[in-house]
Amino acid sequence: MATNFKIGNLVWAKMKGFQAWPGKVIEPKENIKKPSNKKNCHFVYFFGSENYAWIQEDNIYHYPEYKSKYEGNTRLPRGFKEALEKIEAEHQHQLTTGSLEDLPTIDEEVALMQSNDAKGVGSDGDATSGSATKKATKKTKEPKEGKESQSKKGKTPSPGRKGGIKRPSDSGTPSSSKKFFMSKGGKDADNSSKGGDDSMRGSYHFTNTLGSGEISVATKLEGFDEVESEEKVMDRTVIPTPLRIGFLGLGIMGQGMVMNLLRSGHEVTVWNRTATKCREFVKAGALKGNNPADVVQSCDITFTCVADSTAVRDIMFGNMGVLDGISKGKCYVEMSTVDEETVQDVADAIMVRGGAFLEAPVCGSRVPALEGQLLILASGDRKLFDDCYSCFEAMGKKSFYLGNEVGTATRMKLIQNMILGNMVASLAEGMALAEKVGIDLEDFSEVLSLGSLSCRTINHKSQAIVNGRFDPHFPLQHQQKD
Repeated sequence: MATNFKIGNLVWAKMKGFQAWPGKVIEPKENIKKPSNKKNCHFVYFFGSENYAWIQEDNIYHYPEYKSKYEGNTRLPRGFKEALEKIEAEHQHQLTTGSLEDLPTIDEEVALMQSNDAKGVGSDGDATSGSATKKATKKTKEPKEGKESQSKKGKTPSPGRKGGIKRPSDSGTPSSSKKFFMSKGGKDADNSSKGGDDSMRGSYHFTNTLGSGEISVATKLEGFDEVESEEKVMDRTVIPTPLRIGFLGLGIMGQGMVMNLLRSGHEVTVWNRTATKCREFVKAGALKGNNPADVVQSCDITFTCVADSTAVRDIMFGNMGVLDGISKGKCYVEMSTVDEETVQDVADAIMVRGGAFLEAPVCGSRVPALEGQLLILASGDRKLFDDCYSCFEAMGKKSFYLGNEVGTATRMKLIQNMILGNMVASLAEGMALAEKVGIDLEDFSEVLSLGSLSCRTINHKSQAIVNGRFDPHFPLQHQQKD
């Protein structure tokens, strides 16, 4: 089939719901599936965001010819200026050399990002070390009824949002090393979510790097489907508490939570069972504790976020555990999602020794943790909740105090996870049935996204099924545990 584009062409590529974005036609990666029902597509690399997507030719335009049309918007999305600079540099290079130089492969890009990050200040795939490629955010439509209790306002979404928890001196587009950590919008913006088109989401590939390991973020897209408001009023400034903060657990969730604490100026001492995971955070400015007891003794407030009840009990009651460091006046916040009995046992042990206890499980997966977009559910000591204000502001988009009864937050989180699990199971059954009776799954997915069932989970998961992307965002063993 005749085509107007070839490998190496600089282009403007447009996805539904987004403005045209600077990109380059490149060789597709073998493990990035081409949409079966989309003909005459090209694999496009987005400058600035370092994302990749299959884009239909009708939505691709040659860069030089359409430059004046697409670069002159009065309201530029986050990362757009940086993308323009990169494509213009590439364009000038091609004009100078008279050749079309192919972009490196994705693996070469990852190696290059790791090499560049080694020269920076280093940390978990964010501004301080690992580069991370970004999921495209949706351009929003009209408000829908009753969704989140608090939504963010942002500039026009782009395939390359970047940023961090901003200080007043920050401005414009962050440097290219600032990946994965999203700036915050004004508080109490619209109490409404807004919809967007999800038609090509499944053809994206994203990679986040931490240290030397490559992590496919195609398995962690859930947080990036967070619906954004049309405008971002201003970036929220987090004023860090002068209290010394400890954090135990640098796993899937803890990595992003700690990095956002550091980026917002908190003094953080970290510990992890695998000590090597602490290195990147020490480079980013964290202190390293020798064991949980050491962290608790040296800090005013200690947070824990680990995988399950067994890990919580080991950290709490094990040799040189939290309990060995707790004394009168010490504060402990349990952010792991575990059973109510474990939470109660931990709370009793802390309070018997004169410490203050707060449970604060979070709603969200790895990507919202990296972006500081978690929903924090807390119950227990009210004063401790107030003392954690700046930390919760850095880690989440909204925090709820549910009362002083220990176990309330855990019950709410487990019920929320039960509903989520049922939704996903029902969706999978429904789509399997639709396929069996001969209904086109993409049509079915679109109907779901436009009807009363439309929500972030349904829209994203249905598109994942349509595109054959079954990598878990939330492991089944954790759902079963809950």
